Amino acid sequence: MVLRSIASRLALGVLVGSAIVLIVTGGLLLSHTRGQMLRQAQSEAAAVSDAAATRIQGRIDAVAKVAQVVAGVLSTRRDQAPGVIHDILAVNPELVDISAAFVPRDVNHLRPEDAPVARRDGDGRLVAADRLSDPEPYWSSPWFVRGLNCDHGCWQPPFRSAAREETLIGYSVAIPGKDVPVIGVADATISLGWLQQLLGELAKPEHASAFVADANGDFLAHDWRSYIGTRGSKPLLQAIANKQNPVRITPEDGGRVSEPVWVYFVPIRGTRWTFGLSMPERQVLADLRHTYYIDVLLGVLALMGVSLITLVITRRLMAPLTVLADRAENVSRGDLDFVLPEVRRNDDVGRLTRAFDQMRHQLAGHIDTAQRIARDQARMTSELEIAGQIQLALIPDPHWITDDGSLEVHAALRPASAVGGDLYMYFPLGTRHVCVMVGDVSDKGIPAALFMARTITLARTIATHARSPSDILGTLNRELCKGNDTCMFVTLLCGVIETETGLLSLASAGHEQPVLHAGGSAILVDVETGPALGLDREAEYPVRVLSLLGGDTLLMYTDGVSEAHAGNQRLYGTHALLDSVGRIDEGASPETYVDRVLEDVDAYTAGAPAYDDIALLVLTWHDTGAEGARIHAVVHS
Repeated sequence: MVLRSIASRLALGVLVGSAIVLIVTGGLLLSHTRGQMLRQAQSEAAAVSDAAATRIQGRIDAVAKVAQVVAGVLSTRRDQAPGVIHDILAVNPELVDISAAFVPRDVNHLRPEDAPVARRDGDGRLVAADRLSDPEPYWSSPWFVRGLNCDHGCWQPPFRSAAREETLIGYSVAIPGKDVPVIGVADATISLGWLQQLLGELAKPEHASAFVADANGDFLAHDWRSYIGTRGSKPLLQAIANKQNPVRITPEDGGRVSEPVWVYFVPIRGTRWTFGLSMPERQVLADLRHTYYIDVLLGVLALMGVSLITLVITRRLMAPLTVLADRAENVSRGDLDFVLPEVRRNDDVGRLTRAFDQMRHQLAGHIDTAQRIARDQARMTSELEIAGQIQLALIPDPHWITDDGSLEVHAALRPASAVGGDLYMYFPLGTRHVCVMVGDVSDKGIPAALFMARTITLARTIATHARSPSDILGTLNRELCKGNDTCMFVTLLCGVIETETGLLSLASAGHEQPVLHAGGSAILVDVETGPALGLDREAEYPVRVLSLLGGDTLLMYTDGVSEAHAGNQRLYGTHALLDSVGRIDEGASPETYVDRVLEDVDAYTAGAPAYDDIALLVLTWHDTGAEGARIHAVVHS
């Protein structure tokens, strides 16, 4: 329900879009900041490592200098070795001992001067001794062999001193000889305790641990003392060998760590040692995470703030549209009686509101007009229905037969609309004559209906004073011409039958020729016609006289039959009418003729709306006693 409003959807869209932007930019910023922090940590570690390496370098340089001085002095003063090393040890308190081991001249007659040692005991006193009592002959010991090959000095592997209970390491320098290149080895030994103390004194980053490893990767000193004397992990040794600095080591890589760490290292010049600084990645990136969490929190707050502001602003901007939506529902229910809030804005919303209000007023006006038109149409329809009823009341009943049964009439009137202009009429003229009429007014609708009513009324009045169809049509024509400014006219076929003889007189005022069905065939009765009624006051109408024999049927109709058509626009025509009448059995009633013709016309038009009014009048002469030949004659009055 909440998301039905545009304001809520827009606020949600802004929130989602901003969140996506924040996530993408946050990710890029995190990657960039992570790189920066790693570089910063590397710089910091490099500074610490360089400082530590420099301090270690200074310390071991002093040791190396002492060993080199001893080697230089003893190259020419072999026999004075015990005193020389004692004096030099006395002035170098950082040293634990100084050894001078010479290549023995006769291993069977060794002398203490061949391998003198000056040591400093735990109380700081100097003790003179020799290496002749070593468990292994010194001249075959690895340290001595290595020392003979160290013309410029080298560090020996660290070893554990049982007497001092500490780890020592010696710096050996080959003693050059006068006649041979090397005559012995001078060795200055120091304790690695100072190296361990130096690591503790370094200003390292929090949670960082320092170490010093020799050329083999064995830890000479380590903040984690249990690591001293052990060998570094394989990833660390590979990184040192490949000079991959810094290196990230994880437990999965085989490192001896419980979490990912970054190791920064620097070689100590003059030695094959390496100073290293290990920092947990978690700690390196701790500030980054802290900053990132703060940034995320601020970002979320910013998103919520932006969304809230967007929601408020959008709702305020869209408030008129919400009212318009509600009012549009009122319009859909037909309720236009409401008032829109006044909008003074000239933006799209303001224009839309004013246009909607204007449309509402126009729609209300159109609805009033449509309702008025509907009422007018309903009233007109009612009036037309009444007019149609009145029109039908003017014409006689559809079926009529004379008292003696000699003449039977059946008629039908089918208006194309509520009222029409076609008419039929029959009425007796005295006791021996019957007048029949079928007519068609030129127009349709109300004017035609009124003209038809006028024609019927005049015709009935005039026929009572006339005996000939010609007289009836002539008098009726003159009356209809009076005041006929609209030039309306009516075609009319008028017949007068003598009920004793069946003699039929016909006169036509521009009307369709009647159809005579006699002797099993249908023919058109050739009635000479005059002009339609209402156009020419001087018009004359010839009379066709026809004697009917028993069983003869005469069909009088309007052009609504002969000109009926459907979608193909082809007229029904008189040939179809003759065929329809010809297929009716002789002796059929007039009602059968009317029904058959109407059925055939309906079948031809296939249910299409009627093109014109239809009027049919069928009369059948039943007097079978009439004898003689049929008379066809034209009489001009």
